[in-house]
Amino acid sequence: MKVEDIPATPDGAFTAVSEPKVSTDQPTDVSQTFKSGPNVIESSVVINADAASATQWNNAVLASLPTHQTGTPVPVPSIAPDATFTSGTSLDGKAGRAAVLFTVDRTSAMLLFASPDGDTNPVPQDYAEAVGKVQAAAMQAGLAGLK
Repeated sequence: MKVEDIPATPDGAFTAVSEPKVSTDQPTDVSQTFKSGPNVIESSVVINADAASATQWNNAVLASLPTHQTGTPVPVPSIAPDATFTSGTSLDGKAGRAAVLFTVDRTSAMLLFASPDGDTNPVPQDYAEAVGKVQAAAMQAGLAGLK
């Protein structure tokens, strides 16, 4: 997704912390971190061999979320049929954390939203959904270029 497509927060527009990082391990992973004031979004898109592998990756990450943050996943079909949103705090309870996971065809996405230490309020679900829709649209548009 392009940084200019991410909805601004009260702290301002998001900026890219760095250029997209491409891991050529299999499956290929493209990740990037965005920041608006103290708010951080970490985006990771994995290009899998097929849709079944994308679902498998998504399910594995969803199963591992409790080792990183609190919260119970809820469906967010407005992003994708298998999309979930999990909202809670870091395991030490010092900061709000949220995650959006979903697949588009053979690609899998993980969006992690982090509040700064001391702010235990995770990103609102409607905002996370808006960012998820931006990421899903970018993934859909990019599928044509994948071989």
